[in-house]
Amino acid sequence: MPVFISHKQEDSAQAAELHRYFTSNGVPAYVDLLELGQPGLKSDEDITNRILDRLNKCTHLMALVSEVTKQSWWVPFEIGVATNQGNRISSLNYKLVDLPEYLKIWPVLRTKEHLDRYIQLYRTDKTAQKAFTDSVQAARTAADFHRQMKSITGQLR
Repeated sequence: MPVFISHKQEDSAQAAELHRYFTSNGVPAYVDLLELGQPGLKSDEDITNRILDRLNKCTHLMALVSEVTKQSWWVPFEIGVATNQGNRISSLNYKLVDLPEYLKIWPVLRTKEHLDRYIQLYRTDKTAQKAFTDSVQAARTAADFHRQMKSITGQLR
């Protein structure tokens, strides 16, 4: 149940750093550092299929956002796929940029403390999710995850 780290290519260094932080804290994560020309990636269709394959293996998506994210086609695509799958979705707004309204639907992490609390919640969610198999229950569980994370980050009103 890895965390899929969604990001714009220009933020690859920060995405790799987030990946290291997750894995060093026992959270499996996938960061997509895909470029045309890599083995098996000859077209945008190949990249799309690789992303879909990875997203299908993940239960959480963390969108790493910055000013350049606004020019991304892939980040909204990945969020859309993750939403459709009932994944737990959050954003890491490490540059404190103004976010589009649709990203505020889900928890927005801004600090290292938020990230540490995310990891704690992820660990408790890990066992809870194994008990659910049908998509309605999984979506309810994702909503619970989002509500708890929003409470932690002070976004719940």
